[in-house]
Formats: sequence, C-alpha cells, structure tokens
Amino acid sequence: MIKYKNMLKIPNLLKQKKYIYMAVGAFVLIAGVGFLFKNGKTTNDTLTVVHSDFINQVYVSGKVVASEEVDMAFKKEGVVDRVFYKVGDVVKLGYLIAKIDAKEAEKSMHDAEISLASAELALEKFKLESSQGNLNADLEKAYDDGFSAVEDAFLDLATIMTGLEDILNEDNISDSAVRNSGNTALLYKRDAEKFYVKVYATFKENRDSFRLLNRSSSNPDIEAIIDKTYETTKVFADALKSTKNLIDYMIDDTNNTTNFADSKNSLSDYTDTINGHMSSLSSAGTNIDDSKDAFSTTDLDVKDYELTVKQKEISLQDARKNLADYYIRAPFEGVVTKIDAKVGEVATPNTALITMMSADTFQIESFVPEVNIALIKLGHEARVTLDAYGENVLFNAKVVSIDPAETIRDGVSTYKIKLQFNEKDERVKSGMTANVSIIIFDKPNVIVVPGGVVYEKDGKKFVQVKTDKEVSNREVVTGDVSALGQVEVVSGLEDGELVILNPSTE
Repeated sequence: MIKYKNMLKIPNLLKQKKYIYMAVGAFVLIAGVGFLFKNGKTTNDTLTVVHSDFINQVYVSGKVVASEEVDMAFKKEGVVDRVFYKVGDVVKLGYLIAKIDAKEAEKSMHDAEISLASAELALEKFKLESSQGNLNADLEKAYDDGFSAVEDAFLDLATIMTGLEDILNEDNISDSAVRNSGNTALLYKRDAEKFYVKVYATFKENRDSFRLLNRSSSNPDIEAIIDKTYETTKVFADALKSTKNLIDYMIDDTNNTTNFADSKNSLSDYTDTINGHMSSLSSAGTNIDDSKDAFSTTDLDVKDYELTVKQKEISLQDARKNLADYYIRAPFEGVVTKIDAKVGEVATPNTALITMMSADTFQIESFVPEVNIALIKLGHEARVTLDAYGENVLFNAKVVSIDPAETIRDGVSTYKIKLQFNEKDERVKSGMTANVSIIIFDKPNVIVVPGGVVYEKDGKKFVQVKTDKEVSNREVVTGDVSALGQVEVVSGLEDGELVILNPSTE
C-alpha cells in the first residue's frame, strides 16, 4: 500500500524570513509532485484514486529545557547560618537548602507548639470531665454534700441554742440586774429574749423537717432543707448578735469585763460556728445550681475550648510561616545549579541566592509560526530527534503547553509551545537542540486527493470522474484537510477511478 506523508517543515532558517517562504514553497512543490506520483498515476491530467495512509505533521525545531527552574531567596534579612548543599547536588522536595539565623523565630514556634498542646489537653480534659456520666456524678455529689452540710449544722445548732439559753439565764443579766442598768439595757434584754424564742421555734420546725429526710430523699426535698437550714442559721446569727449587744452594753454600763468574759467568749465561738455553717450551706446550694447548669452549658463550654484550640493553631501556623521566611527549601526535586549564599554573610531579603532546576523531567521549548499554530492542540503526540544522538535515535513527547499570546521573533509572529518527554531518559540534557515532528493526524487506508480537484456547487462538493466514454460530475463527502491542502474523501470515490486534476466547472 502506498503511504503519503504531508510534511510541512520549518527549518533552522527561521531567523531569515525570506528563507521561510522559499522553504515552504519548495516543500509545497515537492509534496504536490510527490502526491501525484505516489498517491496515484497521472494520465492526461487525471489521477487514479487509491487508498493510502494520510499523515499530517508539523515540523519545528526547539531546545531542551528543564520543566521547572526557580531562583530562590530569603524573605528575611539575617546572617547566613548554614548551607547544606553545593552546586550539582540533587535535592529532594521540601529539603532544607540554606538558613539564616532564626533563634527568636524558632523559639516563638516552639512556644506556639506548647501553647497549642496545652489548649488541646485542656479540651480533652474538659470533655472527659463533662461527660454525661461525670455530670450526673457531680450533681449527685453536690446533693450529697448539701445533705452533709445540713447534718453538720444540726449537730451544732442544738448545742448553740442551749448555750444561748444558759447565757440569757445568767445572774449578771437577770431582769433585776438589767433593770439596774436602766431602760436601754432592759430593751436589749427583751430583744435578745425575743430572738431566742424565734430561734427555738425555727430550730424545732426545721429539725422536724430534717428528721423526715435521708440521703436518698428527692433532690427537690434536699434543696428545700438546705435553703430552710440556711435561713435557720441566719436566725441564730441574729439571736447571737442581739445577745452580744446586751452583753456589750452591760460591760460598758457596769465597767466590769470579768463578770461577762465567759459569756462573751462563748458568743464569739458560737458566732464563728454559725458563720461556718452559713458558708457551707450557701456553697452547697451554689454547687447544686452549678452542677445542674453544667448540663445546659457544656456544649457552649466545649465550643469555647475548641475556639481556644483553633486560635492556638492559627498562632502556630503564623509562627511556622514566619520561621519559613528564614529558610530556603527545595520547591521540587531537582539539581542545585547556583549558590551565592555564603555562611557568615548578611542575606538581603528577596535577593536571589540559590537556583534549582528539575532533575529528571525535561521539556522541549519551541516557537511555531502563525500559519501552523491553529493545527496544534494540547496532547498532540510528537516524534523527537536530538542533534546530539542523530536522526536514528527517536524520543516520544506530547504537547503540554501553548502560549495564548504571540512572540515576535525576527519580525515573525510565532507562538511558544512546550512538549513533555513521555519517559525519563538519562541521555536527555538541558540545552540540547531538538527536531520535532508533531503529528496532527494519522489516518490509515483512506482516499486522499489534491485540494484542487474538489469544487463546490450549490453548497455541495464535487469532483469530475473520467470514464472511457465521458467525464461526469461526482458528489463527494470530504474529511480532514492537510496543511498543504490535500483533502480526505470520505465517500463518493472508489479505488481505480480517474479524477480530473483541473476540473471545468462551467
């Protein structure tokens, strides 16, 4: 089977515009003649139709470049502390190449790490403490402690009440003794006796209620007895204060401290005891309320702890970013091609000191003339030869990049493209000259004719077919068109038929 290749080659004469047109014209002429003699036989301006391979390629030259190359600099000013690699070394992605002194930044990052760890620990601890089981246990304990506070109070209240009665019955504050000190003293005595009567009644009522309860009583009943006992201790406190007022007045009036010393000391002890019970009962009520509130506020508290953790995470991220400004790390795996950083010297921010290129991934950079760029698409396969290894050594590549904007080279509009080698090959080096054949399409076993034999009429396409007797117009359906104008005929012609090369459309 005869194979026809449509090849438009842009040679290294690209720098001289006039040579471009001469070269293209020569290729068109050669390709056209080749088509006539390879794709069929010509007789009296006719072409014998046969099936053949239809390949459309664009030839360009280019240069092998690293797929990635980067200049790197410190973002902070400082003294270069370490340089870990030298020119020619291969560095893996993320590895530290050089650093400037960063003691303060490193300390800030470590402090941020510790702060975050502490916040995370506090969150986990709170979640554990505020689990449903722990909350229930805390509430149960709060009620149990409250009952104990009431129980402890009643152990002392009866003693204090008896002691208070004994003080009021002492001879030195009897009615006659008080009456001798005058009406004011008598008023104090009546007030103290009135409070004692209230203490007795309140204590008896409260004690009767308490005797009906135990630690298994309902939570509302325990809360009620805590509140009631607290109010009872307040009555005791008022009674003690009233009796103390009486004693203090009698001491001042009689100018005799000794006779009242025991009573005064007892009242002081009773007052301290009552104040202690009031504090315990008040705390018990507060603890119960807090334990109950914990059920409704736990979710909010967890969110508060989580917010603190998030804030610490952000602080750590900021510290790490700041520390990164003191380092130069490899942005990809590659080879160090330049190092201007020297230990002990001051590095200026954003001044390129180290250059890297990708170690094993290379591309071909080429410039395609405007006339051919529309044919080339991303993903097109290509065959490549390198001048260093000759025409017989082939490499495979594909188009991976096409610049949207033109590049003017020697007055000619071109478009930069990049092709990626399909496989890693140690023979490929940056800077090598490449000759590239980009395959636009490759169709086997199709009918192809010169574009000039096809003409249009009434929106349809025709060719003129010659038989022994006559020339007739034949409608055809066409397909792809090559860069040189050759046309694929999808239907309408068969092998062996003769088509007119210069059809008359009159």
